[in-house]
Amino acid sequence: MLLGMTSELHALVGDAEHVARNKIKPIMVQSLKGVVLECGAEKLTFIAILMPDELIAYYPDVKRYHKARKTVEARVQIPFYEFKDASCTRQIDMLLDALDRAVAMIGEIRSLKLTAADSHVLSEAIGKARVQLSSA
Repeated sequence: MLLGMTSELHALVGDAEHVARNKIKPIMVQSLKGVVLECGAEKLTFIAILMPDELIAYYPDVKRYHKARKTVEARVQIPFYEFKDASCTRQIDMLLDALDRAVAMIGEIRSLKLTAADSHVLSEAIGKARVQLSSA
C-alpha cells in the first residue's frame, strides 16, 4: 500500500508540520510496504489541515474513495493553536492521532468496504510509528 502525506496549513505553523511529517512518513511507508488491503485500495492520501479558528470552516474534514485510481483520501483537521504551540514530540503525536482519525473516517465510506482486518493493518502501522518515534 502506498501512502501520501501532505497538508493545508496556515503560514503561522511554519515548518513544524513538515518536520513532524518527515519523521512519521518513512516509518509508515516501511510499515505499509507490501500490504494489500482486502478492500482493494492501493493508496492512502492523508492531508493534515492546520488552519486557525476563523478559517477552519473553509477546510472541513473530508473522506473520499477514488475507485478508478484505487485511492482513499482523508483530510483531517488538527487543532491549530494547540499544534502551533506544542513541542515537536506533541506535534508528532497530534499527526499520528489525526492519522488514527483518518482510518476511522475512511471506514465510514460505504463504497470502499474497508474490512476490520484492513482497519487493523492501518492502525497497527500507526501504532508502530508511535512506538518507534516515542523511543527515538
